[in-house]
Amino acid sequence: MTINNTIPPRDHWPTEGWRSSDPGAQGMDAARLAAADAYLNARAPHLDSLLIVRHGCLVWERYSRQAAIDRLHNVKSAAKSVLSLLVGIALQTGDLMSLDDTLGDFLAAYFTGAVDRRKRDIRLRDLLTMRSGLEWREWGGTTQQMTASPDWVRFVLDRPLSADPGTRYNYSTGDTQLIAAVLQQATGMTALAFADLYLFAPLGIERRTWPTDPQGITIGGAELALSSRDLAKLGYLVLNRGQWGGETIVPAAWIAESTQAHANVIPAGTDDCVQLDYGYLWWLRQQGDYASWLAVGYGGQVIYVIPALDLVVVITGDLRDVPDGFRDNRMLCAFNVVQDAILPAVLT
Repeated sequence: MTINNTIPPRDHWPTEGWRSSDPGAQGMDAARLAAADAYLNARAPHLDSLLIVRHGCLVWERYSRQAAIDRLHNVKSAAKSVLSLLVGIALQTGDLMSLDDTLGDFLAAYFTGAVDRRKRDIRLRDLLTMRSGLEWREWGGTTQQMTASPDWVRFVLDRPLSADPGTRYNYSTGDTQLIAAVLQQATGMTALAFADLYLFAPLGIERRTWPTDPQGITIGGAELALSSRDLAKLGYLVLNRGQWGGETIVPAAWIAESTQAHANVIPAGTDDCVQLDYGYLWWLRQQGDYASWLAVGYGGQVIYVIPALDLVVVITGDLRDVPDGFRDNRMLCAFNVVQDAILPAVLT
């Protein structure tokens, strides 16, 4: 198999809708894609959509349960990767100046009392890599405590520091709520309004929801709802290094930096798990011989981007019936549908 590691020129952009193609015309085996679909149904029947984009064409699209082409999916923590794109755009527009700017620069009103000075010095870079140092137990109840509180940003900033900022990775939806607050302070609009203007509109994404916390700050780490086809557009944008229809939506340098490993989450060979790294709110892991970038949300909401194969895969899951293996990011270790079932369908 000969794999082109560069992104070829595009003669079509799916702003108005995806162009469909027979899998064979895009170098994929239709029978093996059908087997991949069967693999999904057998191992994770709660997953309700599978979309595969190769060479810019939609070569496979399947919905089950109550999912449909026009239905919006709550992508849960996959929203974090969208937030990363918005930070890159804000750097391009000049609303944000540097990843080394601190919470003290943006959220000064929260630091008027006797607060640990180190909290003021938490950088935007630390939040993007989940290294704020703020104590957080993502699957131990802290996120639920935040969402039950009257002021989410205050709740996050009131967490004690368990490590110096920038020194230790710890997955935290609280960190992304701080990013959303910083973005709103810097741009003068919510993350949703900013996304509508600079990200969703250029891609032709019109139907979306993304609620706010009690202070009107977009929930930066979850609750964004999009259709599966629009999730594929976001993956395709990243695959094309932020370029869309001849325009730069997200700087290519930001895509490159976001998808570099800034934290090693799981070393190779740990508990039979593939190595997992973290970029700027993007997961990084090997799919067989190929690097992939993933936006991942609770319950099996995933965008896979595999640049060397010019491939985007979108999977969504029914949140009403999530099995134990999909209740946190351990699924990144155990769930190998792309590696085991979809990559074998790539012929050329």
